[in-house]
Amino acid sequence: MYIHIKMNFTWLLTVLCYTASAQDYTSVELQPTVAYLKHNGREARMARLIFHGGSSHKAATVRISFNGLQDSIQLPASQQGFTTYELPLPGSPVQQETQLSVKVSSAGREYDARCLVGPAQKWKVYVLPHSHVDIGYTNVQEKVLQIHMNNIDEAIKIAQRTQNYPKEARFKWNTEAFWVVDRYLAAADETRKKAFWEAVKKQWINIDAAYGNINTSITDSRQLVQMFHSAIKRAKEQGIDINTMLQVDVPGASWGLAAQTAITGIKYFWGAPNASDRIGKLYEWQDRPFYWKAPGGQQLLYWQSQPYSIGYALKGTKIPNFFTVEDPKPFYTGRPSENFLNPFIFGYLADLQKKQFPYNMTIITWAMSDNAPIDPELPEAVKEWNDRYASPQLIITSTKQFFHDFENAYKEKIPVVSGDYTEYWTDGLGSAARETGYNRVASDRLQEADAIWALRNKPAYPAARFDSVWNNILLFNEHTWGAYNSVSNPEDPKAVSQWNYKQSFAFKGKDLSQELLMTAAGGVDTISNAIDVYNPLGQPRTELVIIRNNTGNLVKDVTGKPVPSQRLSTGELAFLAENIPAYTKKRFTVHTGKAAIKTKAIVSHNTLQNGIYRISVDERTGNITLLEKNGLQANLADSGGLNQYSYLPGDSLEKILYAGNAQLRIKENGPLVVSIEATSAAPGAASLSREIRLTAGVDRIEIINTIDKQGIARKEGVHFAFPFNVPGAQVRYSIPWGSIKAEADQLQYANRNWYTAQRWVDVSNKEYGITWSSPDAPLFEIGNYTTAGLLGGLHHSPLWIDFTEQRPAIYSWVMNNLWHTNFRHEQSGVTTFRYYMQVHKAYDPLKVNYEGLNNHRPLIAVPASGPAEESLFFTIQSDNVYVESIKPTADGKGALVWLVNAADRETAVTFTPREKNNTLAVWQSDILEQHKQLLDTHITIPAKGIQLVRIETK
Repeated sequence: MYIHIKMNFTWLLTVLCYTASAQDYTSVELQPTVAYLKHNGREARMARLIFHGGSSHKAATVRISFNGLQDSIQLPASQQGFTTYELPLPGSPVQQETQLSVKVSSAGREYDARCLVGPAQKWKVYVLPHSHVDIGYTNVQEKVLQIHMNNIDEAIKIAQRTQNYPKEARFKWNTEAFWVVDRYLAAADETRKKAFWEAVKKQWINIDAAYGNINTSITDSRQLVQMFHSAIKRAKEQGIDINTMLQVDVPGASWGLAAQTAITGIKYFWGAPNASDRIGKLYEWQDRPFYWKAPGGQQLLYWQSQPYSIGYALKGTKIPNFFTVEDPKPFYTGRPSENFLNPFIFGYLADLQKKQFPYNMTIITWAMSDNAPIDPELPEAVKEWNDRYASPQLIITSTKQFFHDFENAYKEKIPVVSGDYTEYWTDGLGSAARETGYNRVASDRLQEADAIWALRNKPAYPAARFDSVWNNILLFNEHTWGAYNSVSNPEDPKAVSQWNYKQSFAFKGKDLSQELLMTAAGGVDTISNAIDVYNPLGQPRTELVIIRNNTGNLVKDVTGKPVPSQRLSTGELAFLAENIPAYTKKRFTVHTGKAAIKTKAIVSHNTLQNGIYRISVDERTGNITLLEKNGLQANLADSGGLNQYSYLPGDSLEKILYAGNAQLRIKENGPLVVSIEATSAAPGAASLSREIRLTAGVDRIEIINTIDKQGIARKEGVHFAFPFNVPGAQVRYSIPWGSIKAEADQLQYANRNWYTAQRWVDVSNKEYGITWSSPDAPLFEIGNYTTAGLLGGLHHSPLWIDFTEQRPAIYSWVMNNLWHTNFRHEQSGVTTFRYYMQVHKAYDPLKVNYEGLNNHRPLIAVPASGPAEESLFFTIQSDNVYVESIKPTADGKGALVWLVNAADRETAVTFTPREKNNTLAVWQSDILEQHKQLLDTHITIPAKGIQLVRIETK
């Protein structure tokens, strides 16, 4: 998003300009540069002579004194006049700072100027042409797509036209997001498809692997892999390998990208972020490349360049405004070198040199604006530049070419860095809370469908259908949420249309994932009053199952043994499914008769107990003021209470408001399920309901908060606060493919004002702690309302936090509309936020991941069909490794299993066939499900490592 074009370097604003003013200059200035001119058959160091008070119109003589040498340059007369002149300096390159002096003589007047010229290396600057893919920011999505598809056709023409140019000036085009390519190929006829793939093979067109510019911190582990699947698969079909990703505009990225390099094959990551809008101190990482080392040891070469809006700032503002042109086309100025990189690049390279930049090559982007047509004059501009300058040399590049050249030159000098580059723009999720929850649940539901398909060994796995839904889920997480004027003019028909298009991804993901889950779990002939319960996870489970069945209240397992059950106040039937093994289906039947009772849960007016927990709710506030667990002599609810609703009008902490007096009622009265519901008036909402629920004998606290939100366009924020009484706690939370300690495992300059959890947050000291989880609400703050004061763009605001103090308070940031563009200006209607809590002894990384998975992927209950029991064709045994995800292979010959070692030591995993007569073949695999390397059925995974294996029966 071109939200703010001010760069982080003041010298960008100094541009080479010509004027028709008749005013002659009154003084001159010398400006040293790092450049070398091609001058009289030699490479001459260059300084810029700048005229102040007017322009140079009359002929002049410039006498140069430098490094013991004298030279003289004749400046021609100019009717138009010029304000700068590039001086070639005499002699060889200097090895130390040396003073340059000039005397300018013109029409009887003389002017003196001096400056110091230091040593300068020869530079290569790689220029990457692209058009930033903002799906819907500048116009409705269909028109945006057409611009990007037209750019591909135009790029092929320009590349063909310039194929005999010097190789540095030959045109290349970077599609940036595979979404563009995917849609282009879907619309193209066979002739255009053939021309496209030929252009890719000739390196005229470069494909990077990411499906879009995705907010990677909000994607779960499978999504993070899937964002590369379409590109890698389509390219491989053409014999092309892709190992690069390009992320534009989005500030920050998930550490999980480094963890999955062996699975995806993505070895290189170039980020070109926004210039200043809500980026914290991200600019400190610009042009500081490093090997990004994952906890498991995998490495990804990462380079964050200068902002992607350089081309727009220099040239895009001088040509038609593509935001306002309905059907923009490539624009020819007829003057390719005008409004190009002179003098921007000289200041940029000088700045790198001052920072002791250890390389002689760098990279910048060249785009005319978001969703803009191609710049057709770039090859001519680069050709003219390289004809004039010996250094810096410009090279039109692709992501692939640049990383290849850079790593070959500097592999041994590139530092290794570890830590999460915690994203900034995830706060916008709070502007569409309901849709965000839908999309998160859809991703988990899709993985449940995969697992059930695999455990049933069901034929005809619809791989293409699953891939399509994955891309739909990813597009909701793509960084463009709406129009550039979504806040300033939300009623604009285009803005309304753009949000409806974006919102549809959440609705489609919700419906399509449910459809695939029912297809995986269902059958043709169902059995009356029988329920099949599937465990789609790799650990055994005991959980509450809720169904709609009016036959009776008595539930029995497959052996005829009654299981605890209860008819709920909603009319639904709840029963306890106990000890369901990993990746297994068990059958239960419903009968007339009295519900079975085993362990009893009890409830009074404001207190619940289930044999494990005792919880009290404050009768006035509705907050949880007592949270005790058997065996632990502590109340884990700190002052003020847990699950406290708060409302920030604007972003002011001083004006914070809370829910009104609560009305408590017993909603579920046991004996299996007990719950208390607190209803309150709440600022910013038409109503607020908070239900706290316990199940007899189950180690889990459930909270169901429902807000009927009023549509308020004024800036606001909504939280549920969870201040825990856990002295000396460390806060940890899950990220794709692992977990981190807040602060300790974050990169310097990463976001600390808010965090994005995948499945859990854990607050623990050495003796005990609590795991907190929400499938619906990913944003949270640590210790305080650290999002206060964050209205608008916040360019270089002092409110960005440098350090997160570890305090045992979690603030779930469920709703906000603090942005000034792109995200929604208000939201209304009913939204539900579910939370789960488990109190535990000392922190156990395997157990906390088990709990997170359990909370996000519940047992699945469907009408019974087929055999009474079904199970995966193999079992997995390990002390510290959990299964992140499992699916059938696309060819139907086996299963793919994503494994994660939660421990900080290497751990063994054993695969055993369920049928004694079967023999397993275990292969290391990748994103294309290939048989990479045959393994043993007993493998070892490195500490914190991940591995994808393909398992078949021989």
